[in-house]
Amino acid sequence: MKDIHTFRSHEFQSNTMDPPESLSQRLAKYCLDLSLGNLSNQVVTHAKHLLLDLVGAALAGVDTPEARAACRAIKAMEPGDGVCTIWGTSQYASPASAALVNGVAAHARELDDFGGVDHSGAVVIPVLLAVAEARQPLSGKRFLEAMIVGYEVERRILDAAGGYRAHNHVDGWHSTGTWGSFTAAAACARALGLNQRQTAWTLGLAGSFTGGTWAFAESGGMSKRYHAGRAAETGVICAFLARSGFSGPTRIFEAQWGGFFETYCRASHCPDSLLRHSGEEPAILQSGIKPYAACRDIHSTLHVVLEAKQNYGLVPEDIVKVTVRCIPEMKQMVGKTTFLKTRLEAQLSLPYSVGVALVAGRAFLSEYEKPFLLNPQVRRLVERVEVIADPELPFDSEPYITIVTTDGGVVKGHVDHAIGAPQNPLTSHSIMKKFEALASRIFPMRRVQTLKEKILLSETLADMRAVTELLRI
Repeated sequence: MKDIHTFRSHEFQSNTMDPPESLSQRLAKYCLDLSLGNLSNQVVTHAKHLLLDLVGAALAGVDTPEARAACRAIKAMEPGDGVCTIWGTSQYASPASAALVNGVAAHARELDDFGGVDHSGAVVIPVLLAVAEARQPLSGKRFLEAMIVGYEVERRILDAAGGYRAHNHVDGWHSTGTWGSFTAAAACARALGLNQRQTAWTLGLAGSFTGGTWAFAESGGMSKRYHAGRAAETGVICAFLARSGFSGPTRIFEAQWGGFFETYCRASHCPDSLLRHSGEEPAILQSGIKPYAACRDIHSTLHVVLEAKQNYGLVPEDIVKVTVRCIPEMKQMVGKTTFLKTRLEAQLSLPYSVGVALVAGRAFLSEYEKPFLLNPQVRRLVERVEVIADPELPFDSEPYITIVTTDGGVVKGHVDHAIGAPQNPLTSHSIMKKFEALASRIFPMRRVQTLKEKILLSETLADMRAVTELLRI
């Protein structure tokens, strides 16, 4: 007969053993361990280019209706001055509210980076520059480490959720809002110097309150911009809560009831992708920089059309028809041809982008505003663009374009990677020129040059307020 006392003793020991670390706890350890000293010059340089590019995109977005409305809302809710700069203005706000407004502005022109949670910089960088002013000093070295952590976490979650297409197209979520909250939380936790337990709490809190859907694509509204700002705001709040002892669920990813995978991506998730092997290339290198102010799914078509216009001297009167054969998910996202009255609608319309590119020879800021939105030539060309969904194309294939001209000519084109993609990156010179063109809309060129110099030397800065003080009017 088994000794009951011995049995119960063993049972007690078994039940009180520490459970294995959760996915968020293991991810938190990565967030703590990353060091700039272990990263290549390529990674650090790319991070600084992304920082420079995002600041430029945000400054260009300051005067948009979305950013102005967000500023008014924060002013109404926080009538007293905060400690954090709302970039390109003389207004201050709390860290969370500054991250919200600056995130909205950064995404407003569709010129922010892509390739992580869709729009990563607009989520991560407003958080970190807010922390730099709220918790002083934040060195440039720690800033860049926290930024790279944010970009890494977002890409791991993207892969673990089954990829961009499955999450956005099948389930209807907007990944900038859903994955973005984790991204902002991880970056903020690292910037604040949280420990492993606090960082896991931060991720758990972020994952328990995240969202954003694609309803704006059908019925309009400014919510697409809000998703970036709200994810940034959520990350700040969650990290400060965790630092103050407010716990979060440590099994936020794998919990069977209410976990992120089972709730947001039940059919497609791959949890193993959340934990990469050491020695793999940092995910920040998978983020690209945009040359065009439109949805990234449009860029390959713009690349082909603008190249054809230049090479063959095409003018609007030459065009009989433009056919774009693409994967069904791309047509779902950017195939819209009707009711193109706003910047957002135009930025999400491949036919509009083709029309305005053929008329203007570019697709940057003014091409998505009036008077181009009302231009009769652009409107006529939009009607001549046909977007065909081809389910036989390989998954995530870029589109195939055919241009038919009045003289019977046919121009065909396709690129595997549009300019600006990590596989076909913009030159350093192009990145600098883009920043100067955007930032000089708000600041005199002398300030723009100083800001650029500070950002490009950011790893040497003892205090990132040397950057934030240049973002004020």
